[in-house]
Amino acid sequence: AAYNANCVTCHGAELRSADREIPHLSDKSFKFGWIGKTIAEKYELVRDTMPPKEEHSLSDQVYLDIVTYILKFNNVPAGDHELKPDLEILKKITIAAPAG
Repeated sequence: AAYNANCVTCHGAELRSADREIPHLSDKSFKFGWIGKTIAEKYELVRDTMPPKEEHSLSDQVYLDIVTYILKFNNVPAGDHELKPDLEILKKITIAAPAG
């Protein structure tokens, strides 16, 4: 719901933008931009830059929910615990390659 309310207009329902200036959040773009990074890196990037001209306009948990949705959409294996917007913990979690 958070992605649909805040991101879908630019990044698309299937996480593929129709605008060449806006990066896809799936497929090769996801593979090269997300795999091997920490969840903290991607969370901070989204929080600090999105939505354009309205950075930090959502709660920390909503930003993390959006990142989690992007990970789930791309079939990244989930962990055993619910994620909280705690940077020290998120820095310890590296984004794995999608399952399958």
